[in-house]
Order: sequence, then C-alpha cells, then structure tokens
Amino acid sequence: METYAEARIVAETAARAAGEILLSAYGRVSAREKAPGDLVTDADLASQRAIAAILKDAFPDHTLLAEEDGVMPDPDAAFRWIVDPLDGTINFAHGVPLWCISIALEHAGELVVGVVFQPLLRDLFSASKGAGATRNGEPMHVSGTDRLQRSLIVCGMPTNYVADAPRQLAIFDRFSTGTHSVRRTGNSAWNLAMTAAGGFEVCYGSSLYPWDAAAGVVLVREAGGTVTLMDGSPHDLYRNEVLATNGRVHGEAVEAIRTAVNRRPVQAGDGDE
Repeated sequence: METYAEARIVAETAARAAGEILLSAYGRVSAREKAPGDLVTDADLASQRAIAAILKDAFPDHTLLAEEDGVMPDPDAAFRWIVDPLDGTINFAHGVPLWCISIALEHAGELVVGVVFQPLLRDLFSASKGAGATRNGEPMHVSGTDRLQRSLIVCGMPTNYVADAPRQLAIFDRFSTGTHSVRRTGNSAWNLAMTAAGGFEVCYGSSLYPWDAAAGVVLVREAGGTVTLMDGSPHDLYRNEVLATNGRVHGEAVEAIRTAVNRRPVQAGDGDE
C-alpha cells in the first residue's frame, strides 16, 4: 500500500467493534488465571476474534500476533498486526474503568499504525507513520513541559515483581521525588496513549509484551515524542521494556533511571556468589 491510511481506518473500525463487545460484558464477567496474576476472560477472547476477523477480511495476506489464541502462521510476511484485545484485564475483571483495546501494524519490522480505544470514554487515539496522531479526530501532541520536576510520570510494573523489586522500587522512588509524582494504572497501552496526548510527560514500563506497547509507540512518535529502551538505547519492541516521553525531558528521564538503578540498596543475594 502506498500509505497506511487504509490500515489505520480498518484498525479504528476493529477497535470500535471490539469495544462494543467489551462494553456488553463489562461488570458481568468472571476471570480465570492463565498464570499467577495473569487473568483472561471470555471477553478477551471474543474481542480478539472480532478484531482478527475484521483485519483478515480487509487484509487476508497479513499475519497476526496477539495476546490470546496464539499466533497466526507465516511470520515472514511483510505486514503483521500486533493486537491486545483487552489491555488492563485485571482492571476490567475488578470493575476498574482503566482498560482499552490496542491495535498496531508492523511493516517489515517497523511500527507504522497504532490505534488505542478506551470504550468507556469513547476515546479513540490513532496514528500512522508520517500522518501524525489524533484523539477523536483532532490533532494530538505531546506535552510542552521541559523539566522533569514539572512532569507527571506513569509506569507499568510487573504484576509479580518480587525478583526485580529492588530495581523497580528504586526507579519508582526516584521518579516520585521532585516531580509531579507517579501513577501506576495497570493499563500500559493507555499510559502510552495519554503520554502522546500530553497527559503524562514520561511513561516507562518493563516486562511488557509486544502487544502492550506497539500501538502506543506509534502514537507517541507521531505526536512528537521520543521512544527508547529505559537506558536510552534504540527501542526494540521485543525487548520487553519502554521509555516514552515528550522528548523534552527524555535525557533527564534516562539519567534518572540510570542513577536510581546504580544507587539502589544492595539486597541479600545481589552480586557475585
């Protein structure tokens, strides 16, 4: 395709269709554990099937990487959709209204389309490579704040982070000091979307799957922000972490993380045996 506009429109349509399914189930579902702290509901599965059907009908030669139901074949295909049919499942299952749908398109290894939809608010974040980002059809841009001390930070921590607790808490403590504080929402795709929309200046997360971050990465970049790994190196969707900022405070954020990790208290079991 010459542009990604068609794919973006189809992704928006799929996100809205999935949103109707999730809204109909919200508050009336029970969840089961795939693993400790990792929930799934029938609504997740229904949402993914609806999205997959719409994408396959529009682009039968594209493949799909998604959280539920595994991966469609042909990993060497040039176009691959990366889908989280319900990001924030734990929130959804507990009746907490912070959950969304995330749909991204990867072309030859590059993220080129991103759509995040929050059905409860009818809030649609959308972007495609070179075409900018929108929120409900209006142009969307990152915050103009240029100092970390005036920044609001949002983070995504692992549900069970015992093995990485010293590092996680050191970073959280550093960002909680001398800033406008830190939020932990349990909804990584929405965290990135709101960073693109200017609500947060800094968004970081680790232990992320590709479908948690893919669409949000496109949104932040097209809204004028910067996305890297947490040490400032080039972003890699398959390295399970992200640091997204408005760009203006990115250097400060990288340095804050570096300092926090280097200064964290030594715990029993740290270091060489």
